[in-house]
Amino acid sequence: MKAELQLFMLPSDVETFIHFAKDHVDSINETDQCFTVGDCELGFKPSQLIENTLMVGTLSIDSGGLDDGCSDHLRANKSYRILRRWIKENYDNRLSTWTEGEQHKMGRTRNQWLAPDAKVWKQSNEMAVMRFSQTSPVLFDIAPEFVTIGSIEPKGEKFKARS
Repeated sequence: MKAELQLFMLPSDVETFIHFAKDHVDSINETDQCFTVGDCELGFKPSQLIENTLMVGTLSIDSGGLDDGCSDHLRANKSYRILRRWIKENYDNRLSTWTEGEQHKMGRTRNQWLAPDAKVWKQSNEMAVMRFSQTSPVLFDIAPEFVTIGSIEPKGEKFKARS
């Protein structure tokens, strides 16, 4: 089984995350983009920032089956859960998504997480774009607050209380 979180991070967020991760993994291999726990690997692919476009990064674990060749899978899963919990406590997932050219079909996301410095970058940079990859038509933005998108109170004769 594979579990994955998708992340939008600036280099400063990556540095902060790696600093935290050092205490919970055996080693960090930035060349292969992975953390090692015993004989198991947690995949870590940082976000890429090219010009004003921030592409999604990932933190993942393949806890596999009996034949995955990883004898330390319990310890690796525990490390993954610790890192995942830290992300969920420190990052924001109030994001919306849509396909290019169809912003009117905007929806909420659940598995994408926006790091603190990346959030400030997005809020302060009108030209900032977040997407899956440089060629992906799927875009992300910070979701509007409910007060700005209208009330959920039903309106019209059909929804009036019966007396």
